[in-house]
Amino acid sequence: MTTQRERFIGYIRNGGERPFVSLQIGAGAGFDTKLAGKEWVSETTVEDTMRAYETVGGGALINLGLPDLGQIVPELAWKSESSETDGEKRTHSRLETPHGTLAWELHERPRQGSTPVKYPIAFGDSLDPVRWLIDRQYEALPRVAELVGPVVEKVHPEWPVCLQWSVQPFEMMCLATVPDAVMFAMTDLEGYRALCDRIRDLNIALCRAVIGGGADFIFLGGPGREMMSPLLYETFMVPDSQAITAAVHDAGGLVYSHICSPIQPFLDMGFYGQMGIDLFETLSPPPVGNVESLADARAKLPAEMCTRGNIGLDVLLTGTPDDVRAATERVMASTRGAKHMVAASDYLFYDIPLKNAKAVVETVEAGG
Repeated sequence: MTTQRERFIGYIRNGGERPFVSLQIGAGAGFDTKLAGKEWVSETTVEDTMRAYETVGGGALINLGLPDLGQIVPELAWKSESSETDGEKRTHSRLETPHGTLAWELHERPRQGSTPVKYPIAFGDSLDPVRWLIDRQYEALPRVAELVGPVVEKVHPEWPVCLQWSVQPFEMMCLATVPDAVMFAMTDLEGYRALCDRIRDLNIALCRAVIGGGADFIFLGGPGREMMSPLLYETFMVPDSQAITAAVHDAGGLVYSHICSPIQPFLDMGFYGQMGIDLFETLSPPPVGNVESLADARAKLPAEMCTRGNIGLDVLLTGTPDDVRAATERVMASTRGAKHMVAASDYLFYDIPLKNAKAVVETVEAGG
């Protein structure tokens, strides 16, 4: 009997004659939190996510964060303190470097997940702490697989697992907001390109170690057109993605990319089709996204790329099961003949009714 993992990966590599359904659950969106009877998304476990997939049905992809490298290199261990004020959790994290202190501040509300309100680096700050972090993370590489192994074992052999951290070099290890990263790049394009080269090489090494530790997918995201220009995509996003996906493929893994921002006109410019991505989402028409139609968007991507989506979260959140069934049938009709997984336009929110999520899976399985 084949496992969920074998079916999911097999469809991405080879497609299939029957429609495939795989709703996005986890990644801090909260649907699995609700099904586990919890209110704080930060308390959700990988077991909660797997049970949510079992309840809803369909294929699954379990997204997990890269384990803390501070377990291997103590200099990389952030010190965190949390408090609860007016029903909100606030977490302050600090990391001492030879070039100053880096500090995060996260706020979390029940059922809504965490929001960063302070990033460690802002435009105008020195980038020496970033260079220092790159060098220290190289020291962890020989033992990354032993960190990843126990995490993967919780998911395998039944489920496919995707490991996730800030892999896209332009995002500067997620230490700054995208607008600040844009300012750094446009102020010194050559210097920022050199920094991203160092981050890219580190992340390629990390990707190989993570795939070697048993992960099936690497998550490779990226900002949409509301934050990036064609110049920055051509200078950073496309070539870096090509280098990273080539390394992941060489190691035997697959690349999953989720870009829920407006993706036109970059889709028409061919950027996403050039990146080497194996599983790409999302291709949302209005009012959720800005593509002309799902069928048109799917036709502009390589046939070998598998896409995932695209039932609007607005329908799943406020519609009836009949509304959801109709939207599901439209997605199936729009993607017939393509390598496409029927899913939502994004990860399922806490308040999406379980009956609506099940209606998607039931419709696909009945119509296949």
